[in-house]
Amino acid sequence: MAKYQSRLDKRSKKNSNKILNIMIAVVLLLIVVVGATIVMGGGDEKASSNVADTETKDSDNSNKNAEKDDKSVSLDEDKKSEEKDNEDKKDEEKKSDEEKQKDKASDEEDTVALEGEEQSELKVEDSDEPNVKKTMVHPDWKPVGTEQIGEHVSVYDEGTVDWQEKIKATSYATGIPEDNMTVWWMEGNGGPQKSMATVTAKDTKTPYRVYLQWVDGKGWQPTKVQELEENDKD
Repeated sequence: MAKYQSRLDKRSKKNSNKILNIMIAVVLLLIVVVGATIVMGGGDEKASSNVADTETKDSDNSNKNAEKDDKSVSLDEDKKSEEKDNEDKKDEEKKSDEEKQKDKASDEEDTVALEGEEQSELKVEDSDEPNVKKTMVHPDWKPVGTEQIGEHVSVYDEGTVDWQEKIKATSYATGIPEDNMTVWWMEGNGGPQKSMATVTAKDTKTPYRVYLQWVDGKGWQPTKVQELEENDKD
């Protein structure tokens, strides 16, 4: 009986040892699993962090590149705008020069411009008189009007009413504005009611001799204009 009990005790100890060994193995396995999980989890977090850092850097680089591209586009637009402004300025200067040339050519035309008169009625003839290039007469020339009343006396003093009305008639016949006209000589022409003026335009210097006739109550009327070869009153 005692032997049989001893065998039971031994068998019981063996079973206990097996169970203890199994439990120790399970604990060790759990420790290994938990440790591996922690290590792998940290690696994933690091990898995730690296990925996030990479994405952040890529985003920053992309933003910087976009800013550079925007600046480059802005500079290109500014350069194009400046070039266009320069081209527009050159075009305006060119047009201005062309208009000046046209105005100059117009001023240098031989035909006398008559304000308010039909140019087709102007009679222009070459002249064989000394120093006279051509003679011009218009059938519709009219007296320019007058402020003078009573008996008319021709006056050759600058600034007087009669003098100013002679200048007005001369400007009317030649088409030269009074503020652009230089009067070289004003004199009588064979009678108390006849005068003759020698003038040039300030810009073209072309000399003209203008013949005037007084009409009572109506003022001075041009009768003939001569374009001269040279200014004989200079």
